[in-house]
Amino acid sequence: MARQNDVPKRTKTPDDDLLSLRNIRTGFAKKLQAISLVFVFVIAASLITYFAAVPTGGPTGGEGAARTVAQVNNEPIPRDQFEAQVEDRSRERLMLTGDAMGAIGVRAEVLEEQITQALIAQAAKKEGISISDRDLNREIDKLVDEQVKQERERAAQGKDMTDQQFEMVIRNSMGKSLAAWREELKQSWEPRRPLIRQALLHQKLTEKVAKVPNPSDEELKRSYDLLTIHHILISTDKRTEEQARKRAEEIMQKLKAGRDFARIAREFSDDPGSKQTGGSLGDIPRSQVALMFVPEFAKAVEALQPKQISDLVKTQFGFHIIRLDSVKPNVPADFDKKKEEYAKQYVETRRNARWQQYLTELRRTAKVEILDPELQAFQTLEELRTKAGTPEYTAALNKAIEAFEKASKEFPSAEGMVVLGSLYRTQSELPGLAEPARKKARESAITAWQNALQRLESIQLRLMLAELYRKEKQHDLAIKQYEEVGKIAWDKPDVHAQLKSIYKQMGRQDLVQKEIEWERKYQERMRAERVPPPSSAPQPAGTQKP
Repeated sequence: MARQNDVPKRTKTPDDDLLSLRNIRTGFAKKLQAISLVFVFVIAASLITYFAAVPTGGPTGGEGAARTVAQVNNEPIPRDQFEAQVEDRSRERLMLTGDAMGAIGVRAEVLEEQITQALIAQAAKKEGISISDRDLNREIDKLVDEQVKQERERAAQGKDMTDQQFEMVIRNSMGKSLAAWREELKQSWEPRRPLIRQALLHQKLTEKVAKVPNPSDEELKRSYDLLTIHHILISTDKRTEEQARKRAEEIMQKLKAGRDFARIAREFSDDPGSKQTGGSLGDIPRSQVALMFVPEFAKAVEALQPKQISDLVKTQFGFHIIRLDSVKPNVPADFDKKKEEYAKQYVETRRNARWQQYLTELRRTAKVEILDPELQAFQTLEELRTKAGTPEYTAALNKAIEAFEKASKEFPSAEGMVVLGSLYRTQSELPGLAEPARKKARESAITAWQNALQRLESIQLRLMLAELYRKEKQHDLAIKQYEEVGKIAWDKPDVHAQLKSIYKQMGRQDLVQKEIEWERKYQERMRAERVPPPSSAPQPAGTQKP
């Protein structure tokens, strides 16, 4: 399968609905079902108000990097705002994964989200879109209504409940009237007004720039066509635009002379993912083309007839020659029965495609200056990813290592140290590397991960570090890490099973026996916890108390 940056696929953006009103409402509803009424008003604390208004302009240079992580069209993203969101997202990932390593990559992810949201706010302003206090109050009222509705459904448990009965539930649970509780809920949303304002801006801007009319029956049926697409990419990565164009024109002449498209793609295409399959991008629903590919490519595909080859198509990746092999109708069997539902899906899909195109253009034309050295270093990882499997990979890896080494001196963080160690480990595994250089890379990885462990605790990272110690024949240091893992994972049988297997490989039968003993005690503890106490044991039939 072709890689995203080699084919004209759309660059991955943060979840554009992260701050959508729909997600705020439904996300809250899901959380509400799992908690008690007493804590209902604090759920919104998970929504971070990192879109508070900030002044334009800002410091540059070293001072700028200390106070501002980036600037978007000369508007700063303040460091305190950025770090608050990183901390919150890292906490969420830790809760989901159970290990601090689950938060690696969060800093780059949050930066992209904040850049996107800054662009949305700026675009809304240019479009004359503003959100009044009345708009905010109405939306907060809707959010409170949703909270109250969810609590009423939870209390009713599927049965009918009158207003008077629900009032009594609230009084008994909260010690206050329903009206007083509603006001309390409303006040809990007040600190989140900047977040809600941004969500409303997002919604109104989408409605203005991504309008989609309802489709005719013929348009709807056509959207289900399966398009079989092949392409040849002549990249501008290592060529000037003129050099790439000339090469693409030469290839076009070969195709016009009757040369086989698939054979030409295998020989000349710069897309390493699809060239081995003759440039095939597979069968793609027509409705997904605009979502999957950049606008220039998608527009060219839509204009083609079966068996037709496009003219040269220029995108950010270079020049493409596209062939539409076939169009296969694929209308759902229940189309007539579910036509309205399918029409809604069509509109939603097209709206999302237009919105993505709009965001892509905003980002393409934006002036984004990243000031934070570590975030600058993260930019090199994307280039490294695109070079995988190519002769330029080693140079890209060295560039990434250099960037993270620089960042670790200026703004050291646990995340940066983890990534730096991983880059060194990758370097140590490069084919053809001399053993002294391989050993030096492993030692550098060990140092980076040791530094990271001074700032975070991670079972996964300790296991990775121990593995490097073993490769360096430093078995005592590896054992220390494994034993530390065993202490941390006091309630994780899967980790202890892994440790037992590792100790067997190392020939440490004494430590294997310790793990066997841990398993025995753990199983005893689990059995004891499963036995109900005498007071809760079921009573014989006919003896239950009324």
